[in-house]
Amino acid sequence: MYQAKAGGRNRVCFFDPAMQAEMENRARMEKDLRASIRLDQLRLHYQMQVDDSGRIIGAEALIRWEHPERGLVSPAQFIPLAEEIGMIIPIGDWVIEQACAS
Repeated sequence: MYQAKAGGRNRVCFFDPAMQAEMENRARMEKDLRASIRLDQLRLHYQMQVDDSGRIIGAEALIRWEHPERGLVSPAQFIPLAEEIGMIIPIGDWVIEQACAS
């Protein structure tokens, strides 16, 4: 109602509760992701890479976000968000620091 009034006379605005909930969820997730490094919620796991004979030839570093309320957040959810909000570089720095410290 307030948006319609602010927009002038004879204006119609629609409210979609699902869209509002989605926007609120994204805002919370963005806020939580920004705090994830400081709150020590990111984890680095290693997956061994093997050749055809089963010999270990390397390892792949896999990042996981252990959120206290959401549980384990899929990288498919938080990596694109990190890229959008400019957190991918700080997260990448964190990954390198952790990998080098291991």
